[in-house]
Amino acid sequence: MENTKDNDKTKKQLLEELAVLRQQIAELEERKGERKPAKKQAQQQDTRIQVIYSIAQTVSNTLNLDELLKTSLSDIAGAMQADTGCILLLDESQQMLSLKAQQGMPAENLEQISTLMLNEEEINNLKRWKAPETHLSQIMSENTINKILTACGLEQPDSLITIPLSAQGQTRGSLILDISKKPKLSPDDLAFLQATGSQVSMGIENAALLEKTQELSLTDELTGLYNRRYFYIVLHNEMHRAQRYGPSSSLALLDIDGFRKYNEEYGHTAGDSALKALAQTLLDDLRKTDMAFRYGGDEFAIILQATEAEIAREVVNRTREKWAQVSKSQYTAQESVLGLSAGIVQFPRDADTADGLVLLAETTLQASRVGGGSRSTVASDLGVLHTEVSDTISVDQVYALAATVDARDPFAYGHWERVASVSDIIGKSVGMPEDELSNLHTAALLHDIGKVSIPDSIVTKPDKLTEQEWEVIRRHSAEGARIVSGISSLASIAPLIRHHHESYDGSGYPDGLKGDDIPLGARIINIADAYDTLTTLRPYQQPISHEEACKELKKCAGSQFDPKLVEAFVKAT
Repeated sequence: MENTKDNDKTKKQLLEELAVLRQQIAELEERKGERKPAKKQAQQQDTRIQVIYSIAQTVSNTLNLDELLKTSLSDIAGAMQADTGCILLLDESQQMLSLKAQQGMPAENLEQISTLMLNEEEINNLKRWKAPETHLSQIMSENTINKILTACGLEQPDSLITIPLSAQGQTRGSLILDISKKPKLSPDDLAFLQATGSQVSMGIENAALLEKTQELSLTDELTGLYNRRYFYIVLHNEMHRAQRYGPSSSLALLDIDGFRKYNEEYGHTAGDSALKALAQTLLDDLRKTDMAFRYGGDEFAIILQATEAEIAREVVNRTREKWAQVSKSQYTAQESVLGLSAGIVQFPRDADTADGLVLLAETTLQASRVGGGSRSTVASDLGVLHTEVSDTISVDQVYALAATVDARDPFAYGHWERVASVSDIIGKSVGMPEDELSNLHTAALLHDIGKVSIPDSIVTKPDKLTEQEWEVIRRHSAEGARIVSGISSLASIAPLIRHHHESYDGSGYPDGLKGDDIPLGARIINIADAYDTLTTLRPYQQPISHEEACKELKKCAGSQFDPKLVEAFVKAT
């Protein structure tokens, strides 16, 4: 009987202990269930921190706006489990949002969202907008919302959330995500979207600042037109296009007649006002394909794409008529309206290089000035240059052109100055009078100026030139003589430039002169030119020493070079 009681007691204890164990197991299961969401939440938090860090790195490492927006949208959408999303940037002046990045949108729907025109209320809402918003109607009109929904392939507005993109207190745009998989957003979700939106906004601001900086470096502060620096960039590109693909294009240089007198009489403020007025006239009147630049002072330039010179003249003449009306209405204080002279050239017909083209355009512009102003001169009008035009071409301009020619070939940089220095040594060693030494020095500096008419592809070619290319090269001495002969103060050195490639035995060019028939200065420059070529690095040869160069000169004495001059140089050095 007693055993029975003990068994009943043991059974009862076991049942009680089992109940406790079951309770403990239940508690453990409950705790385990709690740990799973906590672990998942921690992993999600880590992922989002990585996304924010990744976007920050992208903002720091790239100023490519397209890359930034595309990468950021992909990262944010992934973290929010969003299949569809887009980034729209605001152009307040045009009152529109433009699609800049998208994910998951059907290609056939993109047209509907590529540009979203906004009304004044939408613009104001966007400017006041501060936090992520699921109620799009608080920001956008029903028409705009429907276009976004259609592009995303959705029907309900509450399936979307829009995040403001703003920096420095200025609204830049909107990031929109499909949140249909997360109908209820947590405070952490909203904080994440706010943080990533701020990072993306910073990247947009950086890109905008870079664009503004680049724009300022390429535009003229006073007139707002592109500046001289950008003019040469565009000119080189357009000449390359015209030479390769055609058709021909034209360049016009413009100058305000009487501007200096007007500036002196009425002051710089009035002068600046006139320059700005002409710039605005150009912007208003020129065709969309034409580009206007402030070339310098009161000179402006126009590049007219796919336009022959005669058509360019018509365009410039129409602009002159408009400018006459503006000048007459705004500048009545002076006796006559400010005129507008123009010089027009066509490329590649009139010149093969940008430098040659600009020089010719300045020459035609000068012809318009000399002819009384308020007219357009085309290169084909020039024929033989009028004496007054030749006399007024700037000597400084010729020297600048020679320096530009020299700088085109990195292997020959400084060549003109070194040739002048060696020529001085030879001239002094043979007792040339001071006036002849002065002419010799100037001719040596300008001996290669004719290369302005030779394409860069030939001047800087590292390989051996073809016979046809050599024919082009051989023209430069005659072309150089032609350029300087039009300038009264330089005309006397034209023969030295023309004949500096004549050989002592008559085998040179362009005229095959022989011996003493070759001007003394030209014979000297020939030696100096060859010496510098031998002693400097070139694509086709290594430089040699002074002693080796002297041996080479002696070897060619009597054929290419005047023997007496070679001997004088060797002794002097």
